[in-house]
Amino acid sequence: MFDEPPYYRTYLLTVWEERSRDPSLPRLWHFRLDDPRTGQRRGFADLHALMAALEQEMADRPAAEMS
Repeated sequence: MFDEPPYYRTYLLTVWEERSRDPSLPRLWHFRLDDPRTGQRRGFADLHALMAALEQEMADRPAAEMS
């Protein structure tokens, strides 16, 4: 059995589309993570940046938060 409860975080993810007036230009997607525990908001210009930030957070979580 496990001695400690699992580590977890809860975020509110907001995703929105930004369109140009020029229909020949691609649509852009933007992302925002809100952390209800801290009130922190982080915005991301693309999916790659969002995923990189989440991967970094999982790798860097402080030992004190792991329990």
